[in-house]
Amino acid sequence: MTARKFFLSFLSISIISCAVSVSISQGFLVLSFLVLIFSPKEKWEINRIFLISLLFWLGEFFIFIIHFSFSNFDLSYLKIALNAELKDFFLYLAFICMMNLKKSELPQMRQSIHAFAFMLIITGFISIFSEFRLGWLIASISRTMTSWAYQHNYFRLGIFSINLPIGLMNTHLTYGGLLMFVYPWIFFQGFQDLFSKKRLITKLLSISLLMIASIVFVLNNARSAMGGALVSIALGFLIWYFRGMKFPISKRILFSALVILVLFVSLLSLPSEPARRILTPLLGADKHTDSGRSFIWNSTWSLIQKQPILGIGPGNYSKEIEVARKKLSLKYDELAFFYETTQRGHAHNDYLHLWVTFGFLILFLYLILAYFLVQALLVSQLPFIELALYLGLGGFFAAGLLQCYFQDDEVVIFFWMLFGMFTRSNQLNQSNEDIA
Repeated sequence: MTARKFFLSFLSISIISCAVSVSISQGFLVLSFLVLIFSPKEKWEINRIFLISLLFWLGEFFIFIIHFSFSNFDLSYLKIALNAELKDFFLYLAFICMMNLKKSELPQMRQSIHAFAFMLIITGFISIFSEFRLGWLIASISRTMTSWAYQHNYFRLGIFSINLPIGLMNTHLTYGGLLMFVYPWIFFQGFQDLFSKKRLITKLLSISLLMIASIVFVLNNARSAMGGALVSIALGFLIWYFRGMKFPISKRILFSALVILVLFVSLLSLPSEPARRILTPLLGADKHTDSGRSFIWNSTWSLIQKQPILGIGPGNYSKEIEVARKKLSLKYDELAFFYETTQRGHAHNDYLHLWVTFGFLILFLYLILAYFLVQALLVSQLPFIELALYLGLGGFFAAGLLQCYFQDDEVVIFFWMLFGMFTRSNQLNQSNEDIA
């Protein structure tokens, strides 16, 4: 029993610390997995989601071995590959840990996710008013800081400096990716509490949290994550409709009035300079990434055409994209500047990046995984507000059309945690229904 308590404690800390530092989160994830190995395991049925996710990783390693052989088993390539796309394999341990939870342990994990969401939003809100990156506070614990990084400033409002919020993360995209997971739950929790018979203080707290989260999300300006969150919310309303859940006309009118009020206030603020500074990036007026994506995707596609089945191999994207860009610059010399200056780190699309790196088979497995997940969300019999906690998983796959969130270890560690917990919760819920 003591080992089990350590396992749960380490796993809870790992979940909550995703809002603080990925290194801390990874450390406690490893500890929880090690304790799990040496403690009694729960029996769980191998379902199709687990099978596809396992095949996905085994397929990646199989493709890697092929490319490793192409390099004549060069150890330098082994090091490069293990520090690139393959390094996130151990984050899959989060899925394994979650699949070993008992039903009585699920509430503790849900509370940990709630704590993570609260910490993520509060740190994000605080960072709006901080000229310096809060994440450097964590970094300063382990090393001496000779300087402090500034945040992106929008404008000044009296004595306050309004900045792009990133919480304790290093980039606004990472922060937006994490907020994307929990925002649908915050939305539906506030939505449900507003029209419930709960105490006024409960309603005010839920709506306040939703308002703060919404402000932080808009200021954060991670549009791919926002799009993913909107897809998740749409999925939630679709499930609401399929379940035939009641929503009286009076409440529909009240909700519509609130939406219209928010839109009206937003329109009134459009001519102001602060609103312009916030909305201009959202609309893409000063985002070089929008036009850059066409060059990134075009050069990535040229690599896919060369190796559609086996890909170029993990760790080779930066090197191969450089060669592809040079060729395209010579072919379209009037576009040479754009091919030379756009980002090279990844494909800015999870699907293209998986295809170009590992080939079509891995992309196909990833698409199957996405399909099984969305199907599981649609047919799940979990209580709606509990299911809302996992709706962000659907948005993750949608956001991957415009960003490489699957390559961001700070985001993908929480993805596997949430995915594993949803799969396990669904599994245990179905088992109870079968017994009943």
